[in-house]
Amino acid sequence: MKTSNRVRFFNKILIGFSSLVTVFALGFGASTVYLATHQERTLLPPNMESAITVSSYAVSDTYLSEMAEYFLALKLNVTPENVVRNYGQLLNYVASEHYASVQPLLAEEATQIKQQKISSVFFISSVNVSNEHFAVRITGTLQKYVGSRALAPEPMTYFVYMSYPSGTLALNRIAKQTKEPTS
Repeated sequence: MKTSNRVRFFNKILIGFSSLVTVFALGFGASTVYLATHQERTLLPPNMESAITVSSYAVSDTYLSEMAEYFLALKLNVTPENVVRNYGQLLNYVASEHYASVQPLLAEEATQIKQQKISSVFFISSVNVSNEHFAVRITGTLQKYVGSRALAPEPMTYFVYMSYPSGTLALNRIAKQTKEPTS
């Protein structure tokens, strides 16, 4: 009889200990999930003009707009003297899965800009954000110079495609809108 009471006593202790460990494990798991989804991030973006909002899964239209303008300025506001620096800064934001396709294009373009002494500046007239696709359409006027000779200004539209992996905004690509064929 005494042995059976001891076994019951140890079973109750084991059940109690198991219950306590389970409660701690659930609490630890819940706190880990909470911290992972509510982790605060400090952003030091370039020259923000308005308030921005970011979460673990999304960003505000203002953030997308201002970062797209920044990326486009690095790409289009260039001279033979600053193109390597600008493109280097731009590459810091390129998503890792797109780096291998973007980097060679920028290197080739930088070489052409330096050899032909091309300068350009882009004046933005409108910005349209598609937050669900992390894409921004920017329209404006591109003014190019070859040496000191100004070329005719061109109305242009660019699309800046981004992604938001792991709570960090990344540049996927910048595409120039091609002209639609006229009928």
